[in-house]
Amino acid sequence: MKTVVVYYSRFGTTRTIATALAEELGAEVRKIQAVRECGFMGMGFRSAFGIRMPIQPMNLDFTGVDRIVLCAPIWAGKPANPARTFLQEAKIEGKVLAVVFSSGGGETSPALEAIRKLVAEKRVDLTFLGAIVTRKKDEAQLRAEAKEPVRKLKSQQGE
Repeated sequence: MKTVVVYYSRFGTTRTIATALAEELGAEVRKIQAVRECGFMGMGFRSAFGIRMPIQPMNLDFTGVDRIVLCAPIWAGKPANPARTFLQEAKIEGKVLAVVFSSGGGETSPALEAIRKLVAEKRVDLTFLGAIVTRKKDEAQLRAEAKEPVRKLKSQQGE
């Protein structure tokens, strides 16, 4: 099953998780980049009110890809805005979409529900692999914890 790991990372934590997942899965990695980053308050405000954040041009074509693993932080209870923009623009119809959140802690169900709504009309097979709490963890700890979503994904797909 051809897999692509797509991620958005503001400070590098989610990038660490995404690259570890990609290595474990033997997958290509694609980075989502905001056109313009904003400060902490701006991120939270945009997230809370669903204000769209444009992303840099990237490969949004997933022809020949079976599964997309999206790694994104949670901002104000929702997936980071650049990740939501990616989901709106990407050609992911008919694909398996697996989601891994990076989080400081707290509830993940509102963020997952936001993704469900974004992909509802795209005929995506959505699966939630969990959230990795990133607070006070170094790169080695994050990479180790990224192995659990991989195990879960492989068991769900019968690999």
